[in-house]
Amino acid sequence: MSVKTQWIQRKSKHSHLSVPENEDLIDQIMEEFNLTKRTAEILISRGITSIEEARRYLNPSLADLHDPFLFNEMEKVVNRIAKAKAANEKICLYGDYDADGTIGVSIMYSFLKRHEFNVSYFIPNRLITGYGLHIDPLQNLIDEAVGLLITVDNGISANDQIDFCNQHNLDVIITDHHECQGTLPAAFGIINPKVPGENYPFKELCGAGVAFKLVQAISTRLGLDFDLQNAIECVALATVADLVPLQNENRILVAMGLHYLNSNHKNPGIRALIEVSELAQVKAWHFGFVLGPKINAAGRLGEAHHIVDLLTGHDPARLMELAKFLSDENRKRQNLESTILDAALAQVESQELYKNDIIIVVGENWHSGVIGIVASRIQEKYYNPVIVVSVTDGKGKASCRSVEGFNIFEALQSCGELFSSYGGHDQAAGFSIDAENLAQMTKKIIEYGHLTEIKKHLIKKIPYDAIIDETEITWNLFNDCSHFEPCGLGNPGVQFVLNRPDIISMRTMGKENNHLRLSLSNDVSGVGFGFGEFLTNRPELSANGFRGVEFICRLDVNEYRGNKTLQLVLKDIHQNPIWDFDMAMFLVKFIVQSVNPKIEIKLQSYGIDPYEMRMQRETVKCVYLVLKKSGEVGVSVQNPNSTKLSPFHFLMACEILREAGLIAYRLKNGLVFSKIIETQEKKDIQNTQLMIKLEKMICD
Repeated sequence: MSVKTQWIQRKSKHSHLSVPENEDLIDQIMEEFNLTKRTAEILISRGITSIEEARRYLNPSLADLHDPFLFNEMEKVVNRIAKAKAANEKICLYGDYDADGTIGVSIMYSFLKRHEFNVSYFIPNRLITGYGLHIDPLQNLIDEAVGLLITVDNGISANDQIDFCNQHNLDVIITDHHECQGTLPAAFGIINPKVPGENYPFKELCGAGVAFKLVQAISTRLGLDFDLQNAIECVALATVADLVPLQNENRILVAMGLHYLNSNHKNPGIRALIEVSELAQVKAWHFGFVLGPKINAAGRLGEAHHIVDLLTGHDPARLMELAKFLSDENRKRQNLESTILDAALAQVESQELYKNDIIIVVGENWHSGVIGIVASRIQEKYYNPVIVVSVTDGKGKASCRSVEGFNIFEALQSCGELFSSYGGHDQAAGFSIDAENLAQMTKKIIEYGHLTEIKKHLIKKIPYDAIIDETEITWNLFNDCSHFEPCGLGNPGVQFVLNRPDIISMRTMGKENNHLRLSLSNDVSGVGFGFGEFLTNRPELSANGFRGVEFICRLDVNEYRGNKTLQLVLKDIHQNPIWDFDMAMFLVKFIVQSVNPKIEIKLQSYGIDPYEMRMQRETVKCVYLVLKKSGEVGVSVQNPNSTKLSPFHFLMACEILREAGLIAYRLKNGLVFSKIIETQEKKDIQNTQLMIKLEKMICD
């Protein structure tokens, strides 16, 4: 089944700007930064409202990072850490096993160790200990006389565990970025931008980003040298890998990290990982899809401590050995993921779970380290919130992935009493549960979906920045798009709707014919990965000259044998519904039979722009001439003698001509058989009831 999509043009939420004000700002941005009008327009559509905002966006700078002491409790926390150093008190960093947590630990551990703090770290084994703080490892730390525990990327929901630490005189500083649940833990201090009442101006730092801010504050207050570049290279990788939005500080950190890694890198571990991955130049998406998965693979398979070794080590041979190990672990993870994904998809199809608003898949002894990726893959395929549960010995562990607009964390809160533990964000979460509670959990989650009208969120909204025609596909436009890098979640790459593309060829490619290749009349090619089904399901497209095919795309470079050419990468594709014969029949019948012209047709649910249905007098005249010339021979609705008219326009014109008394016609097997009615009376096509009715429907 195909995912329902809706194309939406990005528009600034700052709608208070009038048209003249917009035009003035466009001119100012063009002049100040030597940009094209198209670039300035897109900047404004993405929310830029001043020259200063444009500067910060176009020229990310470390000077624009926020003061770490804006965190409410930063002063208190730094003083406690300074006290620990003065007393040579044992400090332990308690991290998470994913890329975000392990990188955050690496940044903080490297800094504290370098400045002779008495520091160690602990990263729980995902397969044995599980996520977050647990009593057994905490007891071990207490037995080892650790006096200060600093969490990294976890702890904000660990109330009981922190109470346990307090009872044993172990001070806890929480650094985290996850959502808060009810009463905050009684920690010595909390550094989390999402704490209610927190004054820190940016709420979307990842866990490593929060750790980075703490190290910034320590170095400033204690006058200690901080290898800023090394840390930024690390936090840039964590920021993209953890899927936090590339806005504000996050975008600055990622932009600077990429600049460092592609010019004069500092962190030898990341460089080894880049070499193993055979990357000539690093882009933001490499963090998320090439390097990040290798980092995460270690945690998923219970080897997370190797990440800290990689990112804090210095011996080139050892670092290359670790990088290759992580690459091998990622291949193991991929094989494991593929096996479980196949089983999960088979369950979805055989039990028709895709008919449910929220897809819940349960498997026995599935590897808990990959169920999050499996949930993501299922969500991408069906565009529903997905919960994947692995049950072992009566205990379930689950990963959840959601769709835009539906908060999966709040959905879990609605039945939080059923979980042993749970946590996460609005788009990704996880929980542990007794298997006997699964049925009740499923019922409550589905009820929550109904109550929150989940169905309205199950249409995938695909944003675009502008509508262009083929003449605009140039290297200049490609260069315009580069101003918006680095791109990712919260700052997506620039996308265009190509207006009425003149497609001269389209074919499938790949071993399973699951990809699409097309060529336009201006010698520009396009590729659509995963869109092969679009053509195989519409064999009539070739015969009709690919009319009505529209797509959203990005501009990319295709390099072959040293020759670089522009290429379109398709992000979504469809045939305009007015070019579909059955839909055209439905629309024409509806318009003809409707009594009240103000009746709303829910055109958007069909993906139709009402203005594309407009009829011109010239269109009706064109159809009349085609029918008159055809005589008694039937005219194909889908290819009416190369008039380049959609089936809707052709059939609507036939109805208008019939109302005007100019023709009689019948429709059979997609052919229009007509008889011209001779008359001396002049007919005013524009004022026929159908023309007036259609115009009112469109305009109302």
